[in-house]
Amino acid sequence: MKYLEYKKNYFFITFFSILLSIGAFYIFKALLPESLFAKTAQEQSELLTIAELELTEADIDDASETGYAVFDGLINFFQKLFTLEKTKKGSVRIAYFGDSMIECDQIVQDIRKSYQNKFGGQGIGFVPLSSLSPHFNGSIRYEYSPEWDTYCDFCLKKLPASALGISGFVSFANANTSIWTSYRNGLLSLAKSTLFYGQSDNSNAIMTITTDNGTIDSVLLKPTGILNKHSLASWTRELKLQFDNADSIPFYGVNFSGGSGVNVDDFALRGNSGLPLGSYNMALMNAFQRELDYDLIVLQFGANVLALKPFDWYANKMTRVVNHLKKCFPGADILIISQADKATKYGAEMKTDTNLAALIQAQEKYARNTGAAFIDLFQLMGGEGSMAKWASETPPLARSDYIHFNEKGAKRIGNLIFEKLDREYENFKIKNNLLY
Repeated sequence: MKYLEYKKNYFFITFFSILLSIGAFYIFKALLPESLFAKTAQEQSELLTIAELELTEADIDDASETGYAVFDGLINFFQKLFTLEKTKKGSVRIAYFGDSMIECDQIVQDIRKSYQNKFGGQGIGFVPLSSLSPHFNGSIRYEYSPEWDTYCDFCLKKLPASALGISGFVSFANANTSIWTSYRNGLLSLAKSTLFYGQSDNSNAIMTITTDNGTIDSVLLKPTGILNKHSLASWTRELKLQFDNADSIPFYGVNFSGGSGVNVDDFALRGNSGLPLGSYNMALMNAFQRELDYDLIVLQFGANVLALKPFDWYANKMTRVVNHLKKCFPGADILIISQADKATKYGAEMKTDTNLAALIQAQEKYARNTGAAFIDLFQLMGGEGSMAKWASETPPLARSDYIHFNEKGAKRIGNLIFEKLDREYENFKIKNNLLY
């Protein structure tokens, strides 16, 4: 009997001891360090990598405002800007590629104006001899005769991207036909102009150069190299080029720039995803780089792949495109600008397209993959629902398709992009003790 009582008491004592132990564990757990043993450097590195992979979109956006590492992709560009700002000599050049969002110099003209106001520079930059948009709003107007054959990746007359010039266009003249292209800038003078053209066996082509002061020159073209150039005129309000016997020569365009400062070229490729840039002729682009010396390549695409989710394929292909452009334009930094907000009708309400977040993640992915800088234009313009708001403002800032900006909206977008880049540039100077 005593044995049974002892066994019973022992059971309760053991039971309560276990309960006390469990309670003590939870009480003191909060006071214990997360690990009783120091982690090795390798383990710490692995934990950091995992944490980086688990960043949320909000974390990424916050990080970008405080010096997100991807802006290290603009170090060379910022260094060139600083040298220009300090010495007031030399030039910095930007090639801005995009889809119809930048057609007619929208967005780009405002970025160009802001850079030239701060750092100097004149001229609209590189303009094709013929294209699908024979005018630039507020910047320059140009016209061309119907005898030109215009080729591009998205034209009715197509050529492989490897045959196109840097603007995405190439123009050919019909045989033995007098053809012309004219540029004018209202009451303002056009900057110094230079014609760029390609290689051909044609040794009989004659170009006549006329300005608002009359004919100034008639020259025999020499299309002997992969890229050839001829200086045209300086500081004229109107420039007219007439070509005779110029068939088989690929004409790429005219560069308008003058003095030290910043030049920004608008290369709008309507309906384009950016993928054809991966087929650009490297030797030809290297020749353009030697002549124009680009410091920054901007890529603003996305609207034309928004319906093709999932976007892993796009991130992978655009990674190859960016790496190809690095070889085409050695020394130039790359900036990826994401797709802006795009509204789609769900029920009776216009809302942010449900595919947009995944597309922007893919765009950030190929920026990370290639060490390019990245700007989230969706967040910059206001994030979720911003396109619907922009389209409904008075006056509206977007068109009724809820994709494209009107002139007022494009100006605001251009200013937002410039302000973001300029803020990062000023941060670069602070971090590197370059303030003076």
